Amino acid sequence: MGLIYLDIPWCIALHNIPEGIAVALPIYFATQSKMQAFLLAAGSGLAEPLGVIAVAFLFPSSLNPDILEGLLGSVGGVMAFLTLHEMLPLAFDYCGQKQAVKAVFVGMACMSASLYFLEISLPKEISL
Repeated sequence: MGLIYLDIPWCIALHNIPEGIAVALPIYFATQSKMQAFLLAAGSGLAEPLGVIAVAFLFPSSLNPDILEGLLGSVGGVMAFLTLHEMLPLAFDYCGQKQAVKAVFVGMACMSASLYFLEISLPKEISL
């Protein structure tokens, strides 16, 4: 079980690479400023560790599982809203409805596969 605690930070760090690219590229193409793209992508990437530090100070003992589920559900709802309300219409405008819908399904398939592989790699006493 000790290895799982080492794998999770690496997975989070690796997922921040494409996230940073996804933030930096549109900013760079809009402004032609590498520095502005880098700074905003770095700021976006620092949101997670700063959030962890803030929660650690606000809830120093332990976080109630019910509160954690509520927070994660709220964040998931915000992300789903932004994706469907803001990003999907932009994708329709830039690459057409057919390509955008294909990309959505490829993304959902990738996320489903990653959750499946995470689930089978976890020890029996830990489950999603």
